Amino acid sequence: MDGDELEAGAPPDPPPAPPEDVLGWHNLRYVIHRGDRRRERTILSGTSGIARPGRLLGVLGPSGSGKTSLMTVLAGKLRPAADGRRKGRGRRHATDGLVGDVTFGGEPFHEGPHPASERVPLSYIEQDPRFFSNLTVRETLTLDANLHGGDASDVDDVVRRLGLAACADTLVGGDTGGKEVRGISGGERRRLAIACETLSLRCSSRVAAPEKADATIGGAGARKAAGGVILADEPTTGLDAHAADKIVEKLAETAREERAVVVAVLHQPRSAIFQKLDDLLLLAAGGRVAYCGPASGALAHFEKIDPSYHCPTHHNPAEFLIDLVAINCDGGEGAEAADVARVDAICHAWASTGECAAHESVPIGVRSNGGGDSPGGDSPGGDSPGGDSPGAGTVAAGGSLPRQQPGPLRQFALLAGRAWRQTRREAWVRVTQLVASAALAAAFGVCNFKVGYGPKSVKQRAAVLMQACINTSMLAICRSLNGFPRERATVSREMRRKRGGYTAGPYFFSKLLVETPVDMIAPVVFGAVVGPMVGLRREGRGWFLATLALQTAASSTLGTSVGALSPSAEMALAIGPCVMVLCIMLGDETGAFAEVPDGLAPLANASLIKWGFRGCLCSEFEGLKFDPLGDDRAKKDAAKTAAKTAAKTAKAAIVARAKKKMDGPCPRTGEDVLEDMGLPLRGGAARAAKAQCVVALANAALTYLVLRFRGA
Repeated sequence: MDGDELEAGAPPDPPPAPPEDVLGWHNLRYVIHRGDRRRERTILSGTSGIARPGRLLGVLGPSGSGKTSLMTVLAGKLRPAADGRRKGRGRRHATDGLVGDVTFGGEPFHEGPHPASERVPLSYIEQDPRFFSNLTVRETLTLDANLHGGDASDVDDVVRRLGLAACADTLVGGDTGGKEVRGISGGERRRLAIACETLSLRCSSRVAAPEKADATIGGAGARKAAGGVILADEPTTGLDAHAADKIVEKLAETAREERAVVVAVLHQPRSAIFQKLDDLLLLAAGGRVAYCGPASGALAHFEKIDPSYHCPTHHNPAEFLIDLVAINCDGGEGAEAADVARVDAICHAWASTGECAAHESVPIGVRSNGGGDSPGGDSPGGDSPGGDSPGAGTVAAGGSLPRQQPGPLRQFALLAGRAWRQTRREAWVRVTQLVASAALAAAFGVCNFKVGYGPKSVKQRAAVLMQACINTSMLAICRSLNGFPRERATVSREMRRKRGGYTAGPYFFSKLLVETPVDMIAPVVFGAVVGPMVGLRREGRGWFLATLALQTAASSTLGTSVGALSPSAEMALAIGPCVMVLCIMLGDETGAFAEVPDGLAPLANASLIKWGFRGCLCSEFEGLKFDPLGDDRAKKDAAKTAAKTAAKTAKAAIVARAKKKMDGPCPRTGEDVLEDMGLPLRGGAARAAKAQCVVALANAALTYLVLRFRGA
């Protein structure tokens, strides 16, 4: 175009069209090491491919071909760390043995200061999706809709589209509560997972509608943005043929109707499922790509390589293709060598195609994004005067959407409602706990029935109070350790959402608000039964029951903190009892279990047993009067027990210390006992209750911080 044409006002050349919203992975190489660097196994070997919006991409391959590892990389759970331009970002997910790029629309999908995942909803459907067991299908979807800003009409539409109307009011089932609940079938559970992600895409696209409208105004160069990315790891595993076919059908419908990028790893799909695939990624051993393109052209591609690679009539194409790239290690050296040669030839043939070269090439915008060597630094063209880099153009067009979620108070109200429904529908579990607590209290009362006010009653009262504290604490921490980790998978998935998720504070504190008062009922019943049977002081029973209730709260929060810090539920169950035993050893005011060294005295202040036991002692002995001439009916039995116990060398020292401190001349009042123990003579129970609250709040704060900064 010359100068005269410019002066005449001729329109300039249109800008180049931005890249399509394609999910791409380029030259992914993933190696794991066994023990040392010399023993390594290649999981992904130069794996490249693309997935387009509005189409369902099926990932097929024999076992060990890296299908799940590829999905983990695409989901951002594994991120490259070997490349220098990624240093310092995403360290929690960084993997030294992984290199390569994952892009979306020409932008880095997970890396960089403005990754595409900030504006594109990403959903990951696991093999065994987990939900809160005591919620119905409709309640689960309604909560998701409320968190995303949707309404009941969205829920009804998704229920209809996913074929969940028949089970909409059925409990989901599972073991996230206090017991295993029978609920919907495996196929319905997978469809519920797809429904949740479809609901997320729909509500997110509604929020993003203004930005997308602005992008379309830009002219011919604008593109219609994708609705999001859904990654499904073997969603059909463990299902019958009909249920598996329905799952793939719903995934394909979601891809078309929401214009989403849907990638699904499929295990042994039947012919009907293969026909529903729009695109196909076929992987061989080591993550090598044998084919990546339209599913309808896969068989023709392999026939071009070798006419003998012809799928027989009435044969399942999916099984034929998997067998074609599988290596039989049990057929002898000759057969294995022939399989290896065949697979090498197939992978080499694909690597020679133009499609493979296009998949391997990293978009220019991604190269400009990283770079510590480029003048723009880490900012992808954002600081350049004209914003000419492709990376900058695509970010501006797509827009980086803010984290879309309701406010903290709204989150708290929604999650408190879920916690209440989850707890209320476990009523019979709570009733069982109450019956067990009453029975255990009756057993305590029978063994220590009406201890009286004689010399021996001092030790008996202290023993009952100590046992009550230990019993209350152990039951509470076991419930917490058993229940909290069961929710971690579900809560972690929901908290990771950039849209429609929630933060650690509303989840944890709503859980405490609902569950803690319910948990306090059992120890109150225990104390109400054991107090009259043992003959504890009537005037102090109020503080005694309050101390046991606070002991439950402190123990529950200790269990949640241990569960949050532990990497797994099994580790939490192993560590929790050990922590409680340490609290018992550091919290014994009588020395019957262990004498606390002076150096550990400050550490003993963190023991919840110490403050619970101190509160029980002060509530019982404050104002109590003894009768030195009273009939101690348990004296003879205690003497016999002491004689038998003293014969055992391992326990003789413990018994001697307890007897020396608590046997002897009968005290006149309970204050004498408290003075001998170094406890406050007045108001000790109230001070202990304050300390219990401090311990509970400290454990709750620790749990919150772990959930806040490390995730569930």
